[in-house]
Amino acid sequence: MRIDILTVLPQLLESPFSASIMQRAKDKGCVSIYIHNIRDYSTDKHKNVDDYQYGGGAGMVLSIEPIASLIGKLKSERDYDDVIYMTPDGKVLDQADCNSLSLKKNIMILCGHYKGVDERIRKHFITREISIGSYVLSGGELAAAVLTDALVRLIPGVLNNETSALTDSFQDNLLSPPVYTRPPEFNGWKVPEILLSGNLPAIEKWREEEALKRTRERRPDLLD
Repeated sequence: MRIDILTVLPQLLESPFSASIMQRAKDKGCVSIYIHNIRDYSTDKHKNVDDYQYGGGAGMVLSIEPIASLIGKLKSERDYDDVIYMTPDGKVLDQADCNSLSLKKNIMILCGHYKGVDERIRKHFITREISIGSYVLSGGELAAAVLTDALVRLIPGVLNNETSALTDSFQDNLLSPPVYTRPPEFNGWKVPEILLSGNLPAIEKWREEEALKRTRERRPDLLD
């Protein structure tokens, strides 16, 4: 998979992709992530990429020209399955979206900033708009990092144990059950006996019941 991220603050994306699973995914050749600075495509002598809103109002708007130039250049080099815009008014990201996007070959992610982008970019270039929650960040960079992490970990070969991602919360509309590790007792707090029994069918049944119980208690909306 190839992911191209368009931003006015590329330095915000350096750390999230240079450690842990993201770095291993790149090292293995499972994903290529390219960060593009929108300012590089500005024709303004000061490399400005924003301007005042028509009609007045608080907040600056990302200009259409540099973004259109950058998108046009990338699309002239390859086909993209999706051009995604990270925005608070997009569809709230869920596991099904991540599963679907993890199967794509090439995607482009545009990070919003300031008051947003010129609406003509959204109408004529964007194929999917995604939000990571009902709140506002300073820009779309952190949201783009969240989206990238969530889908890259699903690509075959990224995780050492490929079944791990399939048992994550939300994969079956349930939260994950409780998990334990050594020692079996600490400060008088014991691991449930069933997990020490070696009875795999009984353990699996316990996990299913606990997952359902936890979902009912914490996220009943997932069961609707």
